[in-house]
Amino acid sequence: MRLLIKLIAFITLVFSTLMIFEHYEMLSDKKEIGLKRIDPIPETMHLIEEEKYAQAAEYLDFFMQFDYVKNNEKAQKLHEALEQKRNSMAYQSQKAVEGVLQGKSDETIGQVSAGISDFFLFGDLRDLTIEGYHYIKGEEVDNVLVGLSSIGVVASGATLFSGGTSASVKGGITTLKFIKKSGKMPLWMEKSIVRSSKQIKDLKDLKPMEKLFSDIYTVTKSGGVNTTIKLLNASPSLKAFRNSIGFAKMFGKESGALLKVLGDDAPLYYRMLKDKTSKKAFLTASTYGVPGIKTLAKVGEKRFLKSLKPAVKTSRLAKVFNKHIVDYFHKIPVGIYMLMAAVSLVFLI
Repeated sequence: MRLLIKLIAFITLVFSTLMIFEHYEMLSDKKEIGLKRIDPIPETMHLIEEEKYAQAAEYLDFFMQFDYVKNNEKAQKLHEALEQKRNSMAYQSQKAVEGVLQGKSDETIGQVSAGISDFFLFGDLRDLTIEGYHYIKGEEVDNVLVGLSSIGVVASGATLFSGGTSASVKGGITTLKFIKKSGKMPLWMEKSIVRSSKQIKDLKDLKPMEKLFSDIYTVTKSGGVNTTIKLLNASPSLKAFRNSIGFAKMFGKESGALLKVLGDDAPLYYRMLKDKTSKKAFLTASTYGVPGIKTLAKVGEKRFLKSLKPAVKTSRLAKVFNKHIVDYFHKIPVGIYMLMAAVSLVFLI
């Protein structure tokens, strides 16, 4: 009889310990996967309603690399509709003309056409003519555009005579003109351009701003105009902007979407984690927004990625008992199992 009691106590102890362990394991999993992934469809729809098709495509494209969006039928149809709209002849023509005549566009084809027109002086002369007309009419003149266009004329000459060594400078000037026309140029940049344009015009030398224009071109080439605009506006100074160049180089065309998802601090998060985690882990964490990045920083890449694996585990008891019985066992408070374990130990001692 005594032996039977000890055997029952031993079985009870093993069972109770197993249930305590499973309760702890399940609780741990719930805590780690308590992040909610971003659904990109509502924001994409909002951008489409505002006819910001390029931004909508950039945003949705970023998320389409992840299975939870890629396998979503609604996301697939939305992505296809955006591609059809942006690749249509009428839309492409409209954006190309927009780039040539206005010197700005939110689409690649419009930006390229604007860049080409600037490269061959047409764009710079167009903007100088427009601002000259404003001056004659007694209207407000945009000194920043005048400065950039004047520098552009100098840069065009330098490009022709240097065999293309100033092409990156010209690209940077074109991007800054985009930004100014979009009304999103920070004040510190405007003051710097107006001040330096006078020096460049007098000296016929691009050196006062050559490095800045090249940096602007580098960021635009890596991440696009939208990324450059966002990084400039998130930077209180030229030094701060240059600190974000590595971010644009690392994430390329994904930079714009990351800035939209993580906000102005996206480059800061990257610098904070670049030596501790991989690009893949950073991108994955960003689909959970800022909480995902902060969790990645807190627990580390290995634990973070492990916690994202499907948390539905087959209970060890499922091999012995029916699922409904296992579910019933899991509903019993863990304190009861602790009490059972303690009582079992008393009988075993």
